[in-house]
Amino acid sequence: MLLSFSITNYRSFRDEQTLSLFASKRLGGDETPYCREVPGTKEHVLRVASLYGANGAGKSNLVKALQLVQRLVLQGTAPGNPMPCKPFLLDKHSSTEPTLFEIQFVADENVYEYGLCYDHKHVHEEWLHTYKGTRELSVFAREQNDRGDVTVQLGPAVDTKHLKRIDALAKVGARPNQPFLAEVVNLDSSEAQGPHFRNAIAWFSSALTVFAPGKRSGPLAHAIVGDDSFADFAGRFLRDASTGITSLEVQSKKVPMSEFNWFPPELLQRILDNNPERPGVPLAGPEGEEYWVERAEKGQITHHRILALHETGNKNAILLPLRDESDGSLRLLDLLPILYRLTKQDGVFVIDEIERSMHPMLVRKFVEFFLKAVPDAKSQLIFTTHESTLLAQDLMRRDSIWFSEKDNEGATHLYSLADFNVRNDLRIDKGYLQGRFGAIPFLGGLDELMEEQTAGETAE
Repeated sequence: MLLSFSITNYRSFRDEQTLSLFASKRLGGDETPYCREVPGTKEHVLRVASLYGANGAGKSNLVKALQLVQRLVLQGTAPGNPMPCKPFLLDKHSSTEPTLFEIQFVADENVYEYGLCYDHKHVHEEWLHTYKGTRELSVFAREQNDRGDVTVQLGPAVDTKHLKRIDALAKVGARPNQPFLAEVVNLDSSEAQGPHFRNAIAWFSSALTVFAPGKRSGPLAHAIVGDDSFADFAGRFLRDASTGITSLEVQSKKVPMSEFNWFPPELLQRILDNNPERPGVPLAGPEGEEYWVERAEKGQITHHRILALHETGNKNAILLPLRDESDGSLRLLDLLPILYRLTKQDGVFVIDEIERSMHPMLVRKFVEFFLKAVPDAKSQLIFTTHESTLLAQDLMRRDSIWFSEKDNEGATHLYSLADFNVRNDLRIDKGYLQGRFGAIPFLGGLDELMEEQTAGETAE
């Protein structure tokens, strides 16, 4: 689970800003289904959090920052390439200063803190700590001096006697433009990484999923073909959400590769040969439809596509390709694999613009389903949104509602609704739209422009 994420000098974030998922004890920190206990402490962590703000206030920049940390850990930086770095550019001082990310998370019942301070050229500092109660134990700490020499010091949390390869890797260090944790990722054995490195890497690779606007949660056809339980779940959710879809059907067909005439056979063969360990590959059809293509007998393939079943008033059943469905239904189809995974496994799912193309009541039901269908899960749903109907105290705790707002110098600030003195019966959505909590666009200038435009047209 994600405990906190701090950003300094990245895009619109100039001064250090922290999104904290620690539950406020003042609001009842052990409340179910909203909280889970942080291992080894008396603290609790929130299972859901929302981030509001005007367009351009920095909400998506927080999601991009989390995505960037994940990418740097798992993929690193190629030799000779600059590190991906976008400092705050609206003042000269910040534009030449390094970026700093600090992230606290829980993996395998251990609390970790990972920090990375870097610029385009090199990593200045990097560390990974774990905690035993309130006691901090270093896993590793990395520094770089003015000459470019990298020093990596393994901490007492690492058993160097049995982790020879980690010990050797630490002595070698890392390239100036490469996080040390990314070097550990490249070890070909998880056993060689040791428990703490392995836990941290697994959290970034398997537990954390960042879902940006326009991103797919994965090949839908494959998810449905390979999992009857998910197919039933998705079909029922779509039906109960009044999308007009009764169920999802899989249409499968075995054909000679040459009959898949809209895709060059030699290219398809090459794609399948290059992925021998995968059961199949996703392909886009000539009209944008999604296919899942699997190997069959020599020279043949089996392709699957998903159709939506609609039942009309006279009980006629009609199958339609997904391309004919509404944007809202397709958006929901993209999100349903995430909701399904949230009910089946632990993980942190971050969704930018959760309400995109969907009705407000459906978005609320999506969040409510996550909280109530699996109240004991150790999974989290974190999202950015403009949807004010989610600002309801019967759905969200006050400490789970966050705002982003820019100051007069263009820098983003984060703050929580828990910072305000709010009555339990207050209509949060109404107060937010009235500007009581900030983080809304100031539109007075548009009123003036409209008046000037109207006056100009009258004069003509």
